[in-house]
Amino acid sequence: MTEARTPQIRHSAWHVPKSERSIFYTRVDALREDDPPLGVEPAADNNVIKVTEYCLFMRTSNGSMYGGRRSMSWWATIVTVFSFFFFSLGTYVAFRYQHEHEGYSGAALSFFLENWDVPIGISLAFFLGCFWIFIPWRTQLPIIFNRKTRRVTCMIQGKCLSERWDHLQAYIKDVTSFAAGSGPINEGVLTLAFPYVKPDSRNGDWHLRIGIYATSDHPQAVINRGIYGAAQVWEYIRLYMREGADALPPSCALAPYAISSAREAVRQFNPLKVLRVQHPAWLIVAMPFFLFIALPVAPLVMLGDIFYMWLDRILPRRKWPQALIDACDGVWDGKDD
Repeated sequence: MTEARTPQIRHSAWHVPKSERSIFYTRVDALREDDPPLGVEPAADNNVIKVTEYCLFMRTSNGSMYGGRRSMSWWATIVTVFSFFFFSLGTYVAFRYQHEHEGYSGAALSFFLENWDVPIGISLAFFLGCFWIFIPWRTQLPIIFNRKTRRVTCMIQGKCLSERWDHLQAYIKDVTSFAAGSGPINEGVLTLAFPYVKPDSRNGDWHLRIGIYATSDHPQAVINRGIYGAAQVWEYIRLYMREGADALPPSCALAPYAISSAREAVRQFNPLKVLRVQHPAWLIVAMPFFLFIALPVAPLVMLGDIFYMWLDRILPRRKWPQALIDACDGVWDGKDD
C-alpha cells in the first residue's frame, strides 16, 4: 500500500508556529493525478455545481466568493433589506414625533409616501452601489472534469483552455481574504495550472491558473486550516475521475447554494432553533438571545434570502460558449444553475 503524504503549500505558513501548522508541512512541486493519497477524506460542499455520469462541474473560487448564499452578493441583498427596515423604522419614529408635537394630521402611510426617499432611496442607492458584485455571480463559468474524454476544461481570462487530466498540475494554496461583516479569513484554494503559449513571450513555458475554494463545511475542515479543505476537494475530484459519481460522498454543505422556495428560507433561519438546547440550564442564555437578537433579526434574513432567490430567477446569466458545451458532451448548457 502506498504511504499517504501531506499536500504541498506555497505560502507564508512556514512562518506560522509549528504547533499551528496542523498536518501540512511537506513541500513538493505540484499535485498530480497519480500521486499517493493525501491522507484526507474526500469532501466538497457548494463548490460543486453539478455531477453527471461523465462530467463533474466545479464552481471557481471567484464564483463561490461572489455568488450563492453566504457570498458577497447574498450579503449585499441581506443588508439592503436591513437598511430598508431600519430607515422605515426611523421614518415611523419621525412620523410619531411630528404627529404628537408638530401637529401633523396625516396617516402614517401618507407620511411614509411623502418621505419615501429616505427608506426606499437610501436602500436602493446601497443596492445599486453593490450591484457590481452581482456581475461575477451571473457570469461565472464552471471547471469541467470529463471522465469519458479524460480532459479538464474551463475559461480563464476569456480563453477556453483544456488539458489532459493525467497531465494536469494542481497546487494547494493558503490565502487570506475579507468577508462581509468580519475580519481577515484564512482560506484554502485548490489551484489548477493550464499550459498556455503567450503570444508575446519568448518562453513557451507559461501557465494560466484558476482556483476552487476549499470545502469549509466538512467537520474536519472546520477544525483544521483552510488548506485541509482544499486537499479534501482534490481527493474528491480524483475519486470522481477514478471511480465515478456513485463513489462520491454526499455534499457536506450546511446550507444549499440557492433555495427553490420560501419555505426553505423559513426553515433555515427559524429563530426557534436557538431554543433547541441539550440541557435546560442553557435556556438561561438562549432565551435572551432568542428574544432580543434571533426573533427580530431572523424575519429580515428570511426576507433577504427570499429576495435573493427572486433575483436569482430574474437576473440574466451568461450564455455558455459552445466550447464548454462540447467539453461536457452537450449534457448541460449552463441553464438552471
